[in-house]
Amino acid sequence: MAPLLDTKDAKAKAKDVAKATHELGRTIVTLLLKEPFYGHLLGGLVRRVSEDVPTAAVALTSRGPELIVNPLFFIKELNTKERVAVIKHEALHIIFRHLYRKPKKNADLKLFNIAADLVVNQLIAPWPLPETGVTLKTFPDYDLRPDQTVEWYYDKLFKLKKAALKQNNAQSGNDGDGGGSIDSGEAENAPQSMEALKRMIDQTSHGDHSLWAACGGDEGANGEPMSQTLIDALEVDIERHIIRARNRMPVSQWGSIPLDIQTELQSIEQNRKPKVDWRRTLRLFANSGYRTSLVPTNRRMSKRFNTFPGTRVKREKRVAVVIDTSGSIAMDQFQLFSAEIHGIWRSGADVHIIECDASVQRTYPYKGKPLDNVQGGGGTSFDPAFEWLKNMRNGRFDACIYLTDGMASAPTIRPRCPVMWVLTDQLSSTEHLKYGRIITLPST
Repeated sequence: MAPLLDTKDAKAKAKDVAKATHELGRTIVTLLLKEPFYGHLLGGLVRRVSEDVPTAAVALTSRGPELIVNPLFFIKELNTKERVAVIKHEALHIIFRHLYRKPKKNADLKLFNIAADLVVNQLIAPWPLPETGVTLKTFPDYDLRPDQTVEWYYDKLFKLKKAALKQNNAQSGNDGDGGGSIDSGEAENAPQSMEALKRMIDQTSHGDHSLWAACGGDEGANGEPMSQTLIDALEVDIERHIIRARNRMPVSQWGSIPLDIQTELQSIEQNRKPKVDWRRTLRLFANSGYRTSLVPTNRRMSKRFNTFPGTRVKREKRVAVVIDTSGSIAMDQFQLFSAEIHGIWRSGADVHIIECDASVQRTYPYKGKPLDNVQGGGGTSFDPAFEWLKNMRNGRFDACIYLTDGMASAPTIRPRCPVMWVLTDQLSSTEHLKYGRIITLPST
């Protein structure tokens, strides 16, 4: 009899998963029709219906963010409009990149999660949140201002928690304050909010944040947490998806995006914008290195046959980009490197990456994807990369761009192609950077 019951349970679960999958697709289509920006973003995400999460979640995986919904929660506990609200809630966590953030060491992750929900739930309207959704009204007698950052709400909630602990200790006759020395101030005069926070800490909200970077991501649940390098690379990748979702909308609809998100989009675009005009720079720097080929085009008529397509001359440039991966390069400098490499690639160049510290670590063609798991961390030497370029027999490069902080001895090997040094810091002396021109990236 037991196997028969197991079969029935399996069939029932499969039916729930199929129904939830169908409803999830319908919900995203509804959001696409009503608020296309969120729909375009969610349409490009990997989706999974699973009981791995109790409610709904966005998970940080090595493949990028993944949208997960619990079938029973999604079908049986939410109505049609609440499903849209929950899915939009998860999309907003992605847009504000909450799942990539790591709070300060020893931070209260539960409070951080509540603070993140306070940020995104202010933008859910006109869709109704489930009853478990946390909003500013959850804390009626506490001064939680709208349109603040996660960090601001976290600090306020931390003070509220300290006041609640102090109150509990006083009632139990314990003189301790629960650790720390933050002045709870006005939090002590918010008894309703203190009780609300206690309930929020004890209950499960409609969003599961256990698969964010703060907890090690999806890999952190099963093994070693993700490296910060991989998390940063994945964040750069999702920023491109966010901008692409906006660009899929007609320009006339951009004004429908809330101001807070427009500000976030402007910040993303500013951070991703390369500091150098690489199209112009490469044209002036290595103009003689251009190779040409004839490619068909429907914009020009064939002079020989007077028909379409015609042909045009395409200029091709093969560029070696050397990344200094030594221990002196900080994470923010790698992010600068990533923006410049993408700018070189967008200019039309065929880009080949060389990762090098005291030796060449990896070489590979750049295809527009974010830098992932950059290898190195040792000392710095310019010669190994130049030696590698010099020994290339069937892969001549038209230019070499060396992204570095410039802190190494002068190179002794001269490569066969023009060299451009791109520095992240202003050096007192650049005489040791031989064989090429020098550009220093602006700090802002």
